Amino acid sequence: MTRLTMTSHSTPEPVNRRDFARTLAAATAATAATALETHAQDKKPKKTGEKPGEKPQPEPPPPAALLLETLRQRYPDARLDKQDVLQGIYNELRGDLARSRRLSSFPLENADEPGFLFAALRIDP
Repeated sequence: MTRLTMTSHSTPEPVNRRDFARTLAAATAATAATALETHAQDKKPKKTGEKPGEKPQPEPPPPAALLLETLRQRYPDARLDKQDVLQGIYNELRGDLARSRRLSSFPLENADEPGFLFAALRIDP
């Protein structure tokens, strides 16, 4: 009996869930740290509920940044290391998310479904 093995030269090595979770957590922390550095220049006035000496909670990264990092982890490629490529993908993701929010804001009724035409095939004996 001949045993066939499938080898894919374009498929990267599989990542186990623990390594993926660690990488995703590190990427989220790095994104949050970058966002904090950016927003550190724009100091916001303290909220009345904040206690002195208490650190404010960091803002979560934007959804497009999380999607971009997920894409980088899921489909590793040397081309994704270039900043201009990443910026282009990030802009596309932001546009896609904005369009989806806009489309989702229009409520649909039952009559707003696609108009499918169905005709049964008649075979006469």
